[in-house]
Amino acid sequence: MQSLEKRIAALEAQTAPTEPLTIIRRLVAPGKPQTELEYLRDSNGTEWRREPGESEQGFIDRASLECARNAGGVASLAGFS
Repeated sequence: MQSLEKRIAALEAQTAPTEPLTIIRRLVAPGKPQTELEYLRDSNGTEWRREPGESEQGFIDRASLECARNAGGVASLAGFS
């Protein structure tokens, strides 16, 4: 049984994500085109605003680095246009 536990631990170590997981919920309205994100808010209520000239991906990356994470290292951000 101990051998099986060692093998499982080795598999879990191999499949563990190398980066923290960030889930982004983008709020959209039916019938309206999807626009780029301008605001993000984490589960603690902290908000980020997109800087002038900042790409959407750069904005997401910046907020992902600064946001609150749960015990498992997962962050949840809500996005607004």
